[in-house]
Amino acid sequence: MASQEVLREEPSRGSFINDPKIRGIFFQVLVVVLLVAGVWWIAHNVIDNLTRLRIASGFGFLKGRAGFDISESAIAYSSDSTYGRAILVGLINTLIVAIVGIITATIIGFVIGIGRLSQNWLIRKICTVYVEVFRNIPPLLVIFFWYSGVLAVLPAPRDSIGLPFGSFLN
Repeated sequence: MASQEVLREEPSRGSFINDPKIRGIFFQVLVVVLLVAGVWWIAHNVIDNLTRLRIASGFGFLKGRAGFDISESAIAYSSDSTYGRAILVGLINTLIVAIVGIITATIIGFVIGIGRLSQNWLIRKICTVYVEVFRNIPPLLVIFFWYSGVLAVLPAPRDSIGLPFGSFLN
């Protein structure tokens, strides 16, 4: 039997606009170009307006005198220190508070978790109520509660309540 070759024509692919790969690349390039143009326009506009209004920009202000005190600092700071030093003190204070908060939360969580496993009925129930009350409540809401519901109702510093051992409640 003789073999017969059949020539098949490939179907027309149509316009390149209908190709999803090419269309995807086109729109990605278009978005990147528009983003770069938008950022350039905003930066150019800001620079022109700052120049027109004679407003200095940059980080030179960090070398200027801050003129205010920070009550708690792990490093030496006074009102004669620079703004850069004030920012550094604020960063260190933030890290200290975060570390203390993480350690405290870990200890409280561990103690409450162990308390829920306790054989003592009262401790187990108190820890369970604590967990069920504070579960899924946003921390910011808890902070507002403690500030407005507890701390705001305390007396002013001049009307402090005297407590034992030379401590005051205000």
